[in-house]
Amino acid sequence: MKMEQHLILGDSKEVLKNLNEASIDLLATDPPYSIGFMGKSWDKALPDKEIWAECYRVLKPGAFIAVMSSPRSDVLYRMIKDLEDSGFDMSLSPILWTYHTGFPKASDTKKMIEKRGENGDKYEGSKLGFQPKPAVEHIIIGMKPHGSKSYIDNVLNFEALPDNIKMTYPFLQVPKPAKKEKDLGLNGEAKAIHPTTKPVKLMSYIITLFTREGDWVLDPFLGSGTTGVASKLINRNFIGVEREKEYFDICEERLSVSREELVKFFKMEKDNQTKLDL
Repeated sequence: MKMEQHLILGDSKEVLKNLNEASIDLLATDPPYSIGFMGKSWDKALPDKEIWAECYRVLKPGAFIAVMSSPRSDVLYRMIKDLEDSGFDMSLSPILWTYHTGFPKASDTKKMIEKRGENGDKYEGSKLGFQPKPAVEHIIIGMKPHGSKSYIDNVLNFEALPDNIKMTYPFLQVPKPAKKEKDLGLNGEAKAIHPTTKPVKLMSYIITLFTREGDWVLDPFLGSGTTGVASKLINRNFIGVEREKEYFDICEERLSVSREELVKFFKMEKDNQTKLDL
């Protein structure tokens, strides 16, 4: 069975209006967090609520949503509230992506005092404005209410996950993607890859959990295309929308890689102890 992959350059607020109502099985996306990450303009505000409303319309009754979010309480609160205001049932527990590379963000108090020409010995080891940078991100889980459908129509595909992932669920322990993974499919001169690219393995686990082969996955904030790559790898139909031309071009190149090439690449990765567990 041949899978379909559709990449669309444009604003999801307008693009999603062209999709059929109740046609999508899963919303899996990594939207802007509204924290101004690396000074990027696209991360200065949360997604427009109209986009979530369109996502609600195109999802099938009982379909799940998996929305990446910063663990910051203010960001989580606003994101969840916007999703709930759009009609989604937000009573489900989150999944936590753990990647083990966090470090604290803080200033060394002793050094700051000594820069002023004063003795800071008594402040040895203390930190000013300490704010841990956790090695975890939340994956907000919600659902479009069932209506007349029964819950059994949308059971989780939990048994399809690898055993090591089932043992730690709801923690998904996946390292950040290596450069060779992010560069797979990119041609020509070196390009500036999207700064928040997620690992293919992580997205493949999320998609596996909430869909089955042949289902339709939607990502309205496609970024560098990882959701699409993961969908192709595990045989899901896919629709992705990206507003920024720079990133859309990267998506096209990454998604040009055949499924056979992807399987070969990740099987090689498996041999190198960074396995996808296909």
